[in-house]
Amino acid sequence: MVTPPLPPPPDEPAATPPGVQIVLLRPRWASNLGSVARAMKNFGLARLTIVDSRIGSWADAWRMAVQARDVLETARQGVTLDEALADATWVVGTTNEPPPGTRVLTPREVAHEVGRHQRAALLFGGEIDGLAPAELLRCHAVAVIPTAPSQSSLNLAQAVCVFAAELFAARMATVPPPAGGPPLATAALLQHLERHLRTLLAGSAWADADRGKHAIAELLQPLWRAQLTDDEARAWLVALSKAAQR
Repeated sequence: MVTPPLPPPPDEPAATPPGVQIVLLRPRWASNLGSVARAMKNFGLARLTIVDSRIGSWADAWRMAVQARDVLETARQGVTLDEALADATWVVGTTNEPPPGTRVLTPREVAHEVGRHQRAALLFGGEIDGLAPAELLRCHAVAVIPTAPSQSSLNLAQAVCVFAAELFAARMATVPPPAGGPPLATAALLQHLERHLRTLLAGSAWADADRGKHAIAELLQPLWRAQLTDDEARAWLVALSKAAQR
């Protein structure tokens, strides 16, 4: 039994919510469509628009959209590319062959900049020909995934996954720490800890060895990465003070 595509939205759909929209232009294979939906769900994206689909049966799309059927169910269809991008304030076309004169970004650069735009759209071309130069020239920027020269072309779903992962990581990096937890050590406190460690080690056999000029900082780096609480950093200070008294 052939599974028909989802019906188009009403003639006058409600305005789509702010956020990043994934736009697929001329997709050909249902399995890729389902994998795109899964990648979007993995990384918290929900706005999918399909323009000029070349897909017949959606059976493989539903099969591949593991725990992401809702992304397919709410996908916007039946619109032209101009209509799909109409409310976007920032459009980024994806390619491995950027036209001369375009602003070229990496997926990570896109992820860091996208937060400054209320409505952003990432445009992906079909599996065979990608986006045409004319389509890329109508984007605010062009994004290229760094790849090995021997194989620069990614599968459509893989490409969406790379961008989605970078967008998710960027969002997580800007999320404030949960309220109510113990206060973290300040940079000043960790710098004070470094000075105590430097003083302690200056008179030890450790300092007699040939150390690099950043040896102390390298010792402290794991503590910076660990994001010590204020209490934990002060416990280190007490320990170093006691060690210096021997």
